[in-house]
Amino acid sequence: MSITEREKLVLNAIVNYYLNFGDTIGSRTLVKKYGIDLSSATIRNVMADLEDMGFIAKTHTSSGRIPTDKGYKYYLDELLKIEKLTKQEKENIELSYENRVNELDMLLQHTSSLLSKLTTYAGIAMEPAIIIEKVKKVELVHIDDYMIISIIVLENRAVKTKKVILTNPITKDELAELTEEINERLKVEDLSSTEIENFILGKKKIIPKVARHYEDDGKLFINNVPSIFRDKNVNEVSEALELFNQRKDIRGIFEHIINTRSTTNGRVEVVFGDELGIKGLEDYSFVYSTYSIGDSQGVIGVIGPKRMAYSKTMGLIKYVTQEVNKVINQNQIERKDEIDER
Repeated sequence: MSITEREKLVLNAIVNYYLNFGDTIGSRTLVKKYGIDLSSATIRNVMADLEDMGFIAKTHTSSGRIPTDKGYKYYLDELLKIEKLTKQEKENIELSYENRVNELDMLLQHTSSLLSKLTTYAGIAMEPAIIIEKVKKVELVHIDDYMIISIIVLENRAVKTKKVILTNPITKDELAELTEEINERLKVEDLSSTEIENFILGKKKIIPKVARHYEDDGKLFINNVPSIFRDKNVNEVSEALELFNQRKDIRGIFEHIINTRSTTNGRVEVVFGDELGIKGLEDYSFVYSTYSIGDSQGVIGVIGPKRMAYSKTMGLIKYVTQEVNKVINQNQIERKDEIDER
């Protein structure tokens, strides 16, 4: 069903009012506050049409209207203008990345913290689940004869850690020899972390007892979680609290989002909690963008209440994403230069 320019004007005002004040709005307030050049009677008719189309709803019989999720979505997709940052805001963000960190972990940790400060919501920064990147160095740590820790340092300076339980023992000296053998190969061969794994596990003495996995594969950084539950009582947030206590669950949510949606790198997207079908997230929004490391995508953004300042928040995330991509690209250029000089 198409929506007229008049209906767009009224819907835009209703959503704006609700985002700013968290309350319903009637036809008279719309005329006075937003200077809409229509009579109250005409606006009431337009509101009735918007309600029939499912864009707005009454909270009770005699009330004004508030936007529905459908109205929110139309506003975000068609009506919202992302707020441009001031020159000072841009300079402050650029300055925060001026002392660039070469390690991805530190970059994402900084970004998560920065977004939470800029928006007052919970800042999120997630490393890609799979980074297609060459291995720079490997350390195999001997815990005991039946357990080792594999530490794989990638060319992008990300660090992957994996615990391996053995069925056959290996001594500390044997493990040291294996570590040296792998690092010697890395001097003459470009190996991926998967190839390193296969090489390690191909040795007779190293047969994992449990399924292989990275202990910290695809790290997630999240700051200012308490802001999500501001002005809510414990009963209202108990399910969400339980979810946020499990970082792997939050990571799983974002992985699901980027794997099931067509997300353009750098474009800011909004997902409402109830779209995910997860109990406890109905009143929350995920506002995020993606950055790239080769062919892999990571996520940065915020989690906050559904009634949030989307225009400002999306503008901030868009600019921060640009800075993150800039730092990553610069680091990749520098690493390439280092390799070329060897």
